[in-house]
Amino acid sequence: MPPKRRRASRARAGDDDDAVDARAVDDRDVARATASARGVERRTIAIASRDAAAADDDDDARVVCVDGACVARCVEGAVTVGGYALARSQEVVVRSAAGMASAVTCAASGTSAATLEFRAARGGGAYAVCGAREARALGWTPTTVSRDWERALTRVREAATTTTEAFAAAFVGPKGVGKSTLARHAANVILRERGVCGWLDLDCGQPELTAPGMVSLTILRAPLLGPPQTHQASGAEFEGAPSAPLYASFVGDVSPQGDPDAYVEGAIACVDAWAELGEDKPALVVNASGWVKGLGLELAEEILRAVGRSTESCYVININSHVASRNVPDDVYWFHDANVPETSNPRVTTYEVAAGFGTAPKGADAEMEETSVETYENIANDASPGGTKSKDTKRSPSDSRALSWLAWSRQAVAMCNERPHEGALELDDLGENEAFAATALDLTTATPWRVSFDDITLHVLQSDLDAREALMALNGAVVGLLKSAAPGRDCAECVGVGVVRGIDVDKRYVYILTPVSSERLKSVTTLALGTLEFPPRLLGHSGEYPYMQVGAIANEGSGSKAIKSRNNILRQNTAPTRR
Repeated sequence: MPPKRRRASRARAGDDDDAVDARAVDDRDVARATASARGVERRTIAIASRDAAAADDDDDARVVCVDGACVARCVEGAVTVGGYALARSQEVVVRSAAGMASAVTCAASGTSAATLEFRAARGGGAYAVCGAREARALGWTPTTVSRDWERALTRVREAATTTTEAFAAAFVGPKGVGKSTLARHAANVILRERGVCGWLDLDCGQPELTAPGMVSLTILRAPLLGPPQTHQASGAEFEGAPSAPLYASFVGDVSPQGDPDAYVEGAIACVDAWAELGEDKPALVVNASGWVKGLGLELAEEILRAVGRSTESCYVININSHVASRNVPDDVYWFHDANVPETSNPRVTTYEVAAGFGTAPKGADAEMEETSVETYENIANDASPGGTKSKDTKRSPSDSRALSWLAWSRQAVAMCNERPHEGALELDDLGENEAFAATALDLTTATPWRVSFDDITLHVLQSDLDAREALMALNGAVVGLLKSAAPGRDCAECVGVGVVRGIDVDKRYVYILTPVSSERLKSVTTLALGTLEFPPRLLGHSGEYPYMQVGAIANEGSGSKAIKSRNNILRQNTAPTRR
């Protein structure tokens, strides 16, 4: 569980504003320089200039971190917030999910100092601000961009400012190297220069803007600030929430391995939706999957070739791990289609950057441990003022998915109860376990949608079940809400996902909880059942909640999961004997 923030007294500046000196680096000043803004309408913060930081040989002097829900407004100078540049009087909504210890960084741009003003986001919510070193001492994980990454972002900015064409920028590399983090910053750069940006999410295990189990195309008009759980495009309308995807496909699994053909068809359908925008299509950021070996690499190549057929300029930012064997092979030609003339292929520019913080270029000797944004931050914490160490806040993929389902559930409860302006994920008032428990209870009291068996078709993915088995598997399961396939397409569009709240076999009704709006639900004709698992913590304890009653398929406990191969273990009868 993420470490709790230490409460601290506020430093007053004037009658109405609170000021925080972001350059304070002494551990004794942490409590003085850091403050929770709960109950405070506004807070003003001065950020040192790049020149002042260089004079002190301290890049942290020009960085401020914010954790929570707030609106940041540039009062003086120029500043970048999570890669999004703000000029004087401009503002942006920051939602970094208070309590998750995941901070958005704000840095002065250019050679002049800057001043930021913070106020609480609409609908309330706590937020806190401090300097970069203090953030690490408090257990936060600020996303600091390395010089290596800054160079890649500069190339993206140049492409966005020097041309008007709809170029594509793909972020590829193995798992855990920071692809999504760098892609978010790139999308923010494009948004600042052009006002709109396309986001193609190919990671169905940990997508940026949707619930797990989907690939999607979303048109962004507001920057992405904070972890994925704070800006899911599921239908809620809280301040800072992105719009629903322009097109999405339901994979029904956290990996394309179960049905690679369906995964590719869904992803290419998203690419086609982008291409069909014609002259109005925006620049596209592609957040690729971390499966870059064998079949996974072939799938990524096929999808990016489809992207390349719809644009003339493509950029590949290949993020490399310290472990050279995990990286993308050298002989990969992204966006290149060998079946068409060379002149028909797009111009492709490739940039090689290192994972996280740029210490091991491709081809370097492999280290024993991989490097990522999170691991660097934990290492950096060891050198924090006063020797204060932060707890390890890196989450496993299953933990991250559980938080995404928590965020999705909060939005589902808000929409089902006709409160679309609520539903933002905040963990400051409640601990993580308490938030799961409270949301599980809210799911049981939320008003579900009632759907007649006669109005829908049940489609079971990756398996064959008879009618009785299908109904048993459907109870308490995650389902994709699909429209009828468009003419000429084998892949049906997915408007979102839902959780089956209950089934009335006698009256032939199924009850579904979902954050999808009523207007979009009118087009749903099929419920698709895959292998996605809803977190048990959101289902409640057996016997207390309807999801876990007799007839539901439990997804925890002995014998509830598929048998996994353990061929990597050296058995006793095959172990070499010592002579």
